[in-house]
Amino acid sequence: MKQRVCRQFCAFYRPGWDEAEKCLAGVVAAHLLRQHPDLATALTEASPQAVAAAAETLCRACAFRRHGCDFARGEAGAPPCGGLQALAGLLAQGRLSAASLAELLGDTLRQAYLRLAEHVFLKRLETPCLYDRLADELYEVNEEAFAFLSRCDGTTPGLAAAAEPEFLEYLLEESLLALCLEPAPRVLRWRPAPAPSLRYLELMLTDRCNLRCAHCYLGDAGATDLPLEEARRALQEFAEMQGLRVLLSGGEPLLYPQWPELNASLPEYEIRAVLLTNGTLLSPERVRELRVQEVQVSLDGLEEGHERLRGPGSFRRAVEGLKRVRDRGLAVSVATMVHPGNLHELEEMGRWLKELGVREWSLDVPCVSGRLSGQPELWVPPQLAAPYLELAFGEAAHGAAPGWTCGRHLCAVLPSGLVAKCGLFAHRPLGHLREGLETCWRRLTHHPITDLECAACEYVEECRGGCRFRAGEGLGPDPVMCARFGVNPAGVRRRNEKNL
Repeated sequence: MKQRVCRQFCAFYRPGWDEAEKCLAGVVAAHLLRQHPDLATALTEASPQAVAAAAETLCRACAFRRHGCDFARGEAGAPPCGGLQALAGLLAQGRLSAASLAELLGDTLRQAYLRLAEHVFLKRLETPCLYDRLADELYEVNEEAFAFLSRCDGTTPGLAAAAEPEFLEYLLEESLLALCLEPAPRVLRWRPAPAPSLRYLELMLTDRCNLRCAHCYLGDAGATDLPLEEARRALQEFAEMQGLRVLLSGGEPLLYPQWPELNASLPEYEIRAVLLTNGTLLSPERVRELRVQEVQVSLDGLEEGHERLRGPGSFRRAVEGLKRVRDRGLAVSVATMVHPGNLHELEEMGRWLKELGVREWSLDVPCVSGRLSGQPELWVPPQLAAPYLELAFGEAAHGAAPGWTCGRHLCAVLPSGLVAKCGLFAHRPLGHLREGLETCWRRLTHHPITDLECAACEYVEECRGGCRFRAGEGLGPDPVMCARFGVNPAGVRRRNEKNL
């Protein structure tokens, strides 16, 4: 197979390199050659039209679509895998038809060892789930489906016969399953998550920073770094707790002294790693080495608005870094803080970010804390800022918890090793990592929205009370969310008092 197909036709062939999961077309081609070894001498390159015809049947069910396959994305000039080229050649010669290729795929599926794709994990949250860390998709499944998926560890031939055909087809179309012709064992791990589940962890690696942003809620930069062994222990425990996304932040996380070592270890943990950065240190070499699945760059407007907060030259460097990440094929998101200097730029900025290929744009109003406290000229009234929050696009959250206030599935680890509800609540820690992340997490008080002073508001189920820090750290309303829904905070308090 390697000599007849991969070495001859595949642009990605590397001598001596093998992997448990292979492009689906290569698996199907190998299965065909086992049945008809005489076809090996007939293999030849095919026209783009024949390749496209073969791709229509095979690429849609290939797990490698999630791995940034440039051919599957339709990039101009991107070469197909060797198996696709070989099968397309047989199509062009009339030795295969579209119908027989589909039958061949079905026959391969019936005999294959099914294996959850490398980027897919079983998670026992409040309900059994399947998590795709590359697409950042969470799939809820029933117990019967979870039991089947737990057997997809690459050790059982013919397992496809035990699945509902529609469910199996869906798993293939979502690139969640890989087909293997030989045993390809994979250890599948899961355990019940704590209740409520901790799905998102902000790991604040350092308080070092190369910028002095006017709105930084942390205040002046320091030189405190989370010890590498504590960072790794937090990641491991978070994964064992059935966590989904770790947000690697700071300060500026790329200034973390042990960043190269931590970055190299990220694929070991069954979670999605998201780098939160100001973007100015995303050099070509550093971007090539990234082992995260997503990079979120902070852009606080177009050039004028951004540099009003972050300083001269910061916009150009951040955008150059963002484009390098995008060109590397990693997911890119952008976070923007609304302030008086960027209001006139935000509509144009949203159009520009979509053209750049940004997957998600989040907008928020900065909390008056840290360095922003002494700069009232940068504060924006909630009534003025709220309409601009509607410009955001993309949605990656799986943590919306109907009936509960902010932070139901989130906590943060500070550079000191302390664990808190989020970075804004550093002054009210839940404990230290030395006690265990789960021990600290279980100390967090979760409030149902019925506890809120604004519980009688007609929009409370949608806003869930907003940010607890902006609400004064208590159970009052968040003025930004009130402005977003056109509600008078004092009015909803009075209405709730009457209902009580």
